[in-house]
Amino acid sequence: MNHRLLKLFLLCLLPLAGNMALADKWRTDPITPLDRGYMESTQRELNELVQIKLGRSFGHGRDQDLQLIQEVLDRKLVRSDDMRLLQGMGIMLGDYLRKENGLKWVIYSDKIGRSRALEVPTKDQFLFPVTQISNRVRVDADVDVKAIYQRLEEDVARIKKMIIIR
Repeated sequence: MNHRLLKLFLLCLLPLAGNMALADKWRTDPITPLDRGYMESTQRELNELVQIKLGRSFGHGRDQDLQLIQEVLDRKLVRSDDMRLLQGMGIMLGDYLRKENGLKWVIYSDKIGRSRALEVPTKDQFLFPVTQISNRVRVDADVDVKAIYQRLEEDVARIKKMIIIR
């Protein structure tokens, strides 16, 4: 397996965290106003970019927005080192997941650092959609936005079926 495929494979294995041996080493906090402002401003900047470059805008429904994100990536309208806008795309994915699946944004902190994550309520399980696109672009992997979203939805469904015994 070549280096690029190995990195992509590892990225696909890491979208979830929770109920691990390190469970006592992580914590969550409510999303802060500063985080909320960052998330909203990245989405605004991304929307301004597509308005200027494509003459369209986000906000016309999940399927159209996912297709628009794909077009932005396919046309390389966002540089591969522009983590802010690439993560803005992940935030858009996350917002649709949140609305459609009853999730909530939280700040997930562990020994590696602090991340914006979606919590599946009552399950102590988390999704990290913010970096799903940026991580793939960073390693020059192909990005299938619709497939990423579908996999995240499947993860949510699987988590909601889990019974947590404490």
